[in-house]
Amino acid sequence: MAPSLRVDGHRFLTNQRLRGAHLPQGAPTSPALANLAAFRLDIRMAALAERFGATMTRYADDIAFSGDREFDHSLHLFLPRIGAIALEEGFHINYRKTRVMRRSERQQLCGLVVNEKPNLPRREIDALKALLWNAIRFGPESQNRSGHTDFRRHLEGRVSYVVSVHPVRGQRLRALFERIHWPSYRGRQLT
Repeated sequence: MAPSLRVDGHRFLTNQRLRGAHLPQGAPTSPALANLAAFRLDIRMAALAERFGATMTRYADDIAFSGDREFDHSLHLFLPRIGAIALEEGFHINYRKTRVMRRSERQQLCGLVVNEKPNLPRREIDALKALLWNAIRFGPESQNRSGHTDFRRHLEGRVSYVVSVHPVRGQRLRALFERIHWPSYRGRQLT
């Protein structure tokens, strides 16, 4: 019984907060407000990283620290201090998502592989390439398994994302996309 009361109480408090003036998540102002809220956190964490010979990078709520072997050997001192700074600034660290990625293994942040330069995981590019080939061979309607209402734009967006990360591979995928025959197809049905 107690857990359900706690959930209901949490839901009640959330509903109470949403009745007042607020900005929705995903509003155009969200990144700027997040940066304002994390300003002191950024300054303190970047300063600590610099003292340890590392570099800090933050994208929204994902924070990465990069460094050399010396930094790697000092992680046992660094990580507790980072946790303390986060708590002091009103944040908490999700330790289930925290990981150390060494040079010898695949380093992935925000869906990108970042070992040498930003790149998409090969499996993701191969899957998109296969989808495009199948759309050429069997028609786009056969590949819209998720039921996107505008599958053409969905695919075009995925190809454009690859172009933005890896222009050479992206242009090859764009060439495949251009070969797809779109007989007035927009979604689940032909119009």
